[in-house]
Amino acid sequence: MTQSTHNAHLRAGTELNVSAPRPLLSQRAEVHLGPRHREILDELESLFLDEGFASFTVGELAAGVGCSRRTLYELAPSKDELVLIVLDRFLHRVGRSALASMDPDTSFAEQIRSYFLGGVELQRQTAVFAEDIADQPSAKRLLDRHFRYVMAVIEHLVRQGIDQGEFRTVSPAVVAAVLAGSGLYLSQPDVRGDLGLSRADATNEVLDLVLRSLTDPRDEDQLSS
Repeated sequence: MTQSTHNAHLRAGTELNVSAPRPLLSQRAEVHLGPRHREILDELESLFLDEGFASFTVGELAAGVGCSRRTLYELAPSKDELVLIVLDRFLHRVGRSALASMDPDTSFAEQIRSYFLGGVELQRQTAVFAEDIADQPSAKRLLDRHFRYVMAVIEHLVRQGIDQGEFRTVSPAVVAAVLAGSGLYLSQPDVRGDLGLSRADATNEVLDLVLRSLTDPRDEDQLSS
């Protein structure tokens, strides 16, 4: 296989046949929001990531971002729906950033690494934010939808790597579950504290273990001979 053909196959591999979760706030709807409304959504995101959301009333949220209660109700009819919009918007942004970090001219292993590390922005979350999500069923269901999308992307890349002979034959779904599950586990601040590693360092160690296991041992023998 020539290098140009190899690169073409890699490019084809990154054309994901995977449907992302439908945003709660569509791009068209967000475009029609005024600059101040978009700024408020950004400020609410930072507030939630740092301090959680369960303990705040709508009035306290409005005071925290310097707007009126009416302005918040223009964004969503209830606090719960406002939380979901902010969380969903954040997860979509992280997902787009992770996909954009992938270079189609690299190996599938590197594409998986780039995609996975592209989501480390989630390490900003605090323990209270993680607890609030776990305690609110609608927020947890939303996170689960994005989690399943991450699994689908990884599964697709692993399957492409197998088809192109880069990886040995394994279950792509199992690999995706191991990586995505590890990522979700390592996103918890108390877990990172117990490990004594940063989110990026812990994630890289998991990636090293999993990606090395995907390499066909016969390829390694040929490289060492």
